[in-house]
Amino acid sequence: MSKAGLLFVSACIAVALLFMIPAFKFPGGTVDGTPGPGYFPILVSSVILFLSAILFVQYLRDNKKYFQQNETQKKNLPKLLITAGAILLYTILFMVIPFIPLTLVFMVFLNWLFGRTWRFNIIFSVIFTGVIYYVFNNLLHVML
Repeated sequence: MSKAGLLFVSACIAVALLFMIPAFKFPGGTVDGTPGPGYFPILVSSVILFLSAILFVQYLRDNKKYFQQNETQKKNLPKLLITAGAILLYTILFMVIPFIPLTLVFMVFLNWLFGRTWRFNIIFSVIFTGVIYYVFNNLLHVML
């Protein structure tokens, strides 16, 4: 297993547990079946733990002892850093800007960054924002 792979899997597990453990203290749900506030963090953390376990097994099978970037990975590093910065900025701005306009701008920016056509960009951003809003507002009963 490469050291980078071990570090990545460990970081994913740590982040998942960091969100999952406190979420168990939240109420489970209401009498009418509405999920409680801990439902979503526990669900996402469980998926991250499951995928981290799969990745750990794959790293064990692939017995490489080094970590080298190829040309494609080197070229994509700036996009990765910009995306991480955009996600951080999105979470900070979420406190002061309403969900729909912020998410629309965020999705348009990410699609532009990754070279999507403007037609696809606008259509995808509107549909994605609408679906996410519907899921959280109507199915999970989370006020956005």
